[in-house]
Amino acid sequence: MAIQEKIGKRLREIRFSKGLTQKTMAQMAGVDYTYIGKIERAEQLPSLGVLIKISEALSLPLDRFIMDESTLRLINLLPGEGYRVVRKKEIWDLLKALENIHEEDIPLLIEIVSVLKKHREKRGRLPMVAELPEAYRKRKK
Repeated sequence: MAIQEKIGKRLREIRFSKGLTQKTMAQMAGVDYTYIGKIERAEQLPSLGVLIKISEALSLPLDRFIMDESTLRLINLLPGEGYRVVRKKEIWDLLKALENIHEEDIPLLIEIVSVLKKHREKRGRLPMVAELPEAYRKRKK
C-alpha cells in the first residue's frame, strides 16, 4: 500500500472512531473539508505541515498515520497513556512477544504477572534467572 493510501485510510479510520465528519475534522485542523476528503481517497498526499495540524487536532502522535499494521494493532490495545510507555524498549519487546499469543494462555499470563507483582511487593527486587544473590538464598531458607 502506498504511503498516500495508508495515510488516507488511517485518517478515515481515526476520524470515524472519534465520530467526526470531514467538515468538523477540517475545522479542527484549519483546512478545507474537501482537502480532508481528497486525503482520505488518496487523491492528495498531505504536506508535513497539514499532517501535523491534523495529528494535533486529533491529539495523536504524527507517526500514527504511517506506522505498520502490526504496530498499530498493539498500540490500539493499550490504554490512553500506554503509547508513551511503549517507547521503552523492554515493554515494546514484551508487547511484540504477546502479539500472537494463544487466547487460552491469557489467563495464565495474567496469573503469572499477578504472582510476580505480589512477590515483588513482599520481597523487593527479584533476582534474574542467572543470578542467585546471597541475600535471596538466605530469605528462601
